[in-house]
Amino acid sequence: MNIKLLKSYFISLLACVFFSSCSSNNTSNLTSSWDPIEPINRAVFSFNMVVDTYTLEPVAKVYDYVMPEFLSNSLSSHFNWIKSPVSAINSSIQGKHEEALLTIANFSINIFTLGFYDLTEGLSSSSEENFDQTLASYNFRAGPYIMLPFLGPSTVRGLAGTLADGILDPLNLLGPKKIVKINSAELPIKAVHSRSEYMDQINELKYESLDSYAVFRSVYFQRLRSQINDTENKDDNITDLNSGAIDAFFIQNQK
Repeated sequence: MNIKLLKSYFISLLACVFFSSCSSNNTSNLTSSWDPIEPINRAVFSFNMVVDTYTLEPVAKVYDYVMPEFLSNSLSSHFNWIKSPVSAINSSIQGKHEEALLTIANFSINIFTLGFYDLTEGLSSSSEENFDQTLASYNFRAGPYIMLPFLGPSTVRGLAGTLADGILDPLNLLGPKKIVKINSAELPIKAVHSRSEYMDQINELKYESLDSYAVFRSVYFQRLRSQINDTENKDDNITDLNSGAIDAFFIQNQK
């Protein structure tokens, strides 16, 4: 996609974020669950669940059956590694300079394995940062909740953040053709891998909840709140579930 066009979209989304932040209909909470188009969002959510049931879920089950655990762990490590440059940039913008330097150091060390094996395991680690969190750190409201076809849950601020992360990604220096090839290869694998990793948790909420839409929406904002406040708990199934679900459906670099 043309860079000028991306910048135009980004500026438009930032304007939407600004005006939604100023809206009297929004609350003062940076992660408030404001869902003004719930009927539409529910319809899109139902569509996404059908797509998941008949495509992503069965493929993920086969993937989980044939994929050795050490290869699955290597893929998880690689996907985390490849997001490090954008995370470091956002840490710097938020004023978390020590965290940014640590992220860059870990990324540089693991470049020898392309992140498939974490050479810094056991050393200090930093939290993942994105532009959605950066906007929140400057008191931009989340704006209305939006359920996107195939991509899953977001907000107006989240969409602006996703687009900004794509623009800020240093991998863009490789050129648009190589970026398209990398994303085309990695995105399907990442989606299936994430769905497989969180199979039990996702299916529990998907099939056993009285209102799975409301539950997934709640989980999304719980995850968002923990990211912004840097209080993410890796042992929390709800947080982990949302991390995997977002990674599975959310195209962030094209994260």
